[in-house]
Parts: sequence; structure tokens; C-alpha cells
Amino acid sequence: MKVKLPQSPLAKSLGLHLLILLSMVVSISFTADPLPAPAMSAPVIQATFIDAQAIADRERAEAQARAAEQEKQRQADAKKRREREAAAKRERERKAKQEAERKRQQELKQRAAEEARKKREQEEARQREAERKKKEAAEKAQLERLMQEQLAQERAAQQQRRSRQVLSEVEKYQALIRQTIQNLLIEDPDFKGKECRLNIRLASTGLVTQVIDRGGDPALCRAARSAVLRADKLPVSSEPDVFEQLRNINLTVKL
Repeated sequence: MKVKLPQSPLAKSLGLHLLILLSMVVSISFTADPLPAPAMSAPVIQATFIDAQAIADRERAEAQARAAEQEKQRQADAKKRREREAAAKRERERKAKQEAERKRQQELKQRAAEEARKKREQEEARQREAERKKKEAAEKAQLERLMQEQLAQERAAQQQRRSRQVLSEVEKYQALIRQTIQNLLIEDPDFKGKECRLNIRLASTGLVTQVIDRGGDPALCRAARSAVLRADKLPVSSEPDVFEQLRNINLTVKL
């Protein structure tokens, strides 16, 4: 006969006691005169089985309690783990948000710096262009002034040359007119050393339009005036600027 022993230590101890008790009963049954079983044997075995069941129930309850406690602990650990993970996630999100904000601010700063740099470069370029134009305008004005001065000098020099030329021409024609008058003047020994000032007005053809006595020896002036009128035309230049100096001419006739 095989007896299945309980697995717990207490059950093993009880089973061992039962085996010993059964072996004693079997050994007694093989004696010549079997003794009657004690009156209290059955209740002892029954009490032993009741205690074993109670112990097993208690152990099962304790195991269930431990399992429940372990489950509770597991759930608590899982909750803590979830809380830690959630906290870690929030921290990561916070750091990520902080990093994103830092990058955004840095980008804004860089963009502002870039815009400021471009604006500064544009302003510097504008100033350089303004300075260039100002310098160019000054140089152009200086060149224009120099050219005008040079042109004025050239015109003045030309005018001076022309004035000298005109004066020379005027003097030449004055001498010719004076010579013409003297050639037509009736010579008189009394005119020697005397003079007469005349104002003669001429047309562009040399025609005498008017002769006025401006003072001097009366006799010489009458003779000189008559000589001018006899000439009818006096020598004049065909050049307008020279003729302008001869149109209204003052001459002094000397003998």
C-alpha cells in the first residue's frame, strides 16, 4: 500500500507519524495474541487529520494572502514604474520643449542679427554710393569750372587779340581818314602848328552823314570841315566791329 505524503513540512511530519503508527499497528496484528485496540486510538487519528486540514487551509490562506500581497506589491511597483515613466516622459517633453524654445530664440536672434547685418551693409553701401556720387559731382563741377575758366580765359585772350586787332584796324582807318582829309584840305601857311577837333559820323558805306566842329583854330576847322564834305565818302572797314568804332569818330587835324 502506497501512502501519498503531503508536500508541506508540517504535512510531512504528520504523515511520518501516521506511518509509524500504522507500522506499529501492523506489527501488533502479527503477534500470537492480539491485544484489543485502545479505546482512544480512533479519536487521536481523527484529530490529527483535522489539524492537518486546518494547517493546510491556513497555509493555503497564507499563500493566497502572500499572493494577494505580491499582486498588490506588483501593482504598486507597476504604478510607481508608470509614474516614473510618466515623469520621465514629462521631463523629456519639458526638455524637448525647452530645447525647441532655445533653438527658436537662437534662430530669432540669428535672423535679427542677419537682418541687422544686411541693413548695416545696405546703409554702408548707400553711404558709399552717396559719397561716390558726391565726389563725382564735385569732380564734374570742378572740371566744368576749370573748363569754363579756361574757356573764359581763351575768350578773354581772343577778345584781347581781337580788341588789339580792332584797335589796330580802327587806328589804321583813322589814319586813312585823317590822311584823306589832309589830302583834300586847302593848304594855307597860316595853318602851320594849328589843330582842329572834328566829330564825323559815317554810314556803313563810308558816306559822311554829319561833321561837327569840336574846337580848335576856326579857320583850320572850316577848311577841315569843307575837306570832309568834299570827300563825300571816307575809307571804312567792312568788318562790323571795326566799323562800330568808326561810325562816330573824333579826329584831330594837325598841320
